[in-house]
Amino acid sequence: MGYRELLKRYILFLELNVGDNFIEDIPNSAERFMSDRDLGELRSLAAEIFREAVDDPKADAPQNYNHMFRLLVNRHGLDMETAAALAARDESTVRRWRTSPRSSNYLPMTDAEFRSFEQSLFEWLETPGESPGQLRS
Repeated sequence: MGYRELLKRYILFLELNVGDNFIEDIPNSAERFMSDRDLGELRSLAAEIFREAVDDPKADAPQNYNHMFRLLVNRHGLDMETAAALAARDESTVRRWRTSPRSSNYLPMTDAEFRSFEQSLFEWLETPGESPGQLRS
């Protein structure tokens, strides 16, 4: 087994057993042990795992909002705290939305939850300097 497959298995293990792969927490850590390129590679592996799970016929059907949510979070480099504030949910819920559909921790995101998050995200992106929590006030 190559290192790429080993890393994919480990990331999947984390998602299935803990509910998060913690890749998005790396840039916020006190010490940076990984370069932006390393992080990009880890994100790529996590995306492959997610795509494979979405294509799995045994996976539950409503994962499109979770996938779109994950894409937006990754695209805008949101940490879990910011994503949770924008979604007006706690971080544990956001982590469950981001986990693999194969995980027992997986929580399907509803249309209303996604639309609310998306609207908050766009408002936040258009108002520089505002914290995500201020938009809901």
